[in-house]
Amino acid sequence: MDVIISLLERLSLWAWWALAGLFLIGEVLTGTTFLLWPAAAAFLTGILAFGFLGVSWPVQLSVFAMLTLVLVWAGDRWVRPVLNRGKETGLNDRAARMVGQRVKVVSDFATGRGRVHFDDGEWSAETSDGSDPVRDSQVIIDEVRGVTLIVHPA
Repeated sequence: MDVIISLLERLSLWAWWALAGLFLIGEVLTGTTFLLWPAAAAFLTGILAFGFLGVSWPVQLSVFAMLTLVLVWAGDRWVRPVLNRGKETGLNDRAARMVGQRVKVVSDFATGRGRVHFDDGEWSAETSDGSDPVRDSQVIIDEVRGVTLIVHPA
């Protein structure tokens, strides 16, 4: 127990900044923004420990705990919504990127069903209005249902 107390009594700017660095490494490895706030709290506590050389370790730990709580709350309330604002880009959702694209009919439609060419392959397609586009005409993708494209004439 004496060893722990002696370590706590030697808390300084560098110890807090080393702890902040460890939290930042954890943040980079996880990518969650949750560990960013304890890292900021440790950094600020290190500044406090440097600015007020006589601050005891219980006060430093209390400041660290309070700053962590306040920063986690503030970050979750104001920063996380800003970071999540642009999430729906369709970057990894091919179906979302397909909607609205103009594609070429590769076989005549019969009873509202046929095949179209999109990117580098042929896809099964259905018309949303039951029409029968002919080969080499253009249609626009309205929706993707599994492996079938729902289209309408261009």
